[in-house]
Amino acid sequence: MQSLKFCLVLISLIFSSVSYSLELPSTRTLLTVSGLISNTNKDSNAIFDRYMLDQLPRSSISTHTPWNEGKHTYTGFNAKEFFDLLGVEGESLSLIALNDYMIEIPVKDFTEVGAIFATHMDGVPMTVRNKGPIMIIYPFDDKPKLKNESYYGKSIWQVNQIVVNQ
Repeated sequence: MQSLKFCLVLISLIFSSVSYSLELPSTRTLLTVSGLISNTNKDSNAIFDRYMLDQLPRSSISTHTPWNEGKHTYTGFNAKEFFDLLGVEGESLSLIALNDYMIEIPVKDFTEVGAIFATHMDGVPMTVRNKGPIMIIYPFDDKPKLKNESYYGKSIWQVNQIVVNQ
């Protein structure tokens, strides 16, 4: 009986340490993730093209923002599943935009507050011209306490890099 328990423990340890293989992008890279991640596909980074990002589990938020008139539906990849896929081990993210603007956001803003990595607005892929390819969106209408400069400032757009920090 002891040897059976030992074998079961050993098998569970082996399978819990297996990381999922990330494919390589087949088109232009839109997002590079680095830092404290355990699952990569190029050197010590995880790189994604639009197709790869669109294959991730989705989340949506319908909300008003200070940047667009009216209420819009933002859809993007689910943060928790994305973090699980990458094996995120840090507590904060440095998000970097195409123009090198950078903001640090706690991981809990995604896992507890409900922010998403939006890639589409009203069903249309977001381009650089309309704040894409990725924009951080918070559920402003659902959580009025988020309607302040602190959270508006974290709603970075044109994200192309994420660094996972301690």
